[in-house]
Amino acid sequence: MRCLHIIQRYWPARGGSEKFIVEISERLAADGHQVTVFTTDAIDIQHFWLGGKERIDRPTETRNGVEVHRFNVRRLPKHARALKVLEKVPGLMPKSVFSFPSPLVPGMLRQIRAVEEFDIVHATALPYDSILYTGYSIARRQGIPLVLSPFFHLGESGSDEVSRFYTRPHQMRLVQSADRVLVQTDIERDFLLESGFPTDRTLLLGMGINPDELAGGRGDRFREKYGVLGPIICYIGPKTYDKGTFDLVRAMEILWRGGDPSSLVLAGSDIEDFQRFHRELPEKIRSKCLTLDFIPEEDKLDLLDACELLVLPSRSDSFGIVFLEAWFYGKPVVGARAGGIPGLVRDGVDGLLVPFGDRKELALSIRKLLFDREYARELGLAGRKRALSEFTWDEKYETVKRLYLELTGGAVPDAPVTGNGGGETPPA
Repeated sequence: MRCLHIIQRYWPARGGSEKFIVEISERLAADGHQVTVFTTDAIDIQHFWLGGKERIDRPTETRNGVEVHRFNVRRLPKHARALKVLEKVPGLMPKSVFSFPSPLVPGMLRQIRAVEEFDIVHATALPYDSILYTGYSIARRQGIPLVLSPFFHLGESGSDEVSRFYTRPHQMRLVQSADRVLVQTDIERDFLLESGFPTDRTLLLGMGINPDELAGGRGDRFREKYGVLGPIICYIGPKTYDKGTFDLVRAMEILWRGGDPSSLVLAGSDIEDFQRFHRELPEKIRSKCLTLDFIPEEDKLDLLDACELLVLPSRSDSFGIVFLEAWFYGKPVVGARAGGIPGLVRDGVDGLLVPFGDRKELALSIRKLLFDREYARELGLAGRKRALSEFTWDEKYETVKRLYLELTGGAVPDAPVTGNGGGETPPA
């Protein structure tokens, strides 16, 4: 097959949709298929709307058999001021630049007419409209199947503060045009079905892990490197309001006032709203927070081994792959009852769920897992068992490959017998 994958960022950028496309692309290439990726030059997501952020200056390269083409992001003249003007147009722009709907990538759009012939196009993700539009246009121009992975962010129940930037009429028309839509949880699937999307064109997939890649984390190494003593509460992801980072800091403040000795480690890119929030915190609170930017993979694994639990109280996640990574280390997790997280984390079974923005409930849940170590261990081991049996990239890739072959008329192999992806023995 000749496959074209289109995504807003690609390796070495890190994120859920980015990891998804890397895994599918490199595995297809290893199986002998031709895979081309169209993406932007962004590493830091803020490069879409701010100058001076990390980008990659390699327009074309081949990595692990995948041909990668990067196109420069362009911004509006006086971009920040232009955004403020556009925000005043009703229904057009979000209030937070973190949700800015689409990078401006004219070079990629020009490829609609100039691109070579492919057999299938797979594009992701919302709210990056121009990325999906490029995939749609190439598929229609060449008369080939279009697969979309929208990664809908649906926010919390009863509020459209997040979802309205992912479900605009033109975005839904793009999604409706797809031959297949891959969704991450039953929450995302049910939303599509309620929107009138045909059941037989929806595939519930989810994300995965590679157990061999995750093994080897050493908590003692993390503690020594960063000088952290005592229990560690861990957060991994972009630090911003919608991800629940503000609420997590305030919840920990409640616990610290009661004498809790834990440290909070926040690992992930600093979005501007969090930088402002963090600067305004009292020094005694900042001193209990270790804020790290993107850390090396080894450090991330060491952190997962070192922590007592992982907390991601986000309303802007369609899945939450970091939960799988924490579960691999047998750690309990706390998430928000918002977005796709309740479609992954089972409250009281392999983690705890709290309402988004409820800092007192979040503090109580963290405290419960810190004090009831046996309960925390039960949740973590239940999560580990499930991650290894249901969420490995080996299994997810086979499902996607079968779909591609079905859509392109290729020979579809028999469905593989799935195992536990690496055993169920918890890490030491």
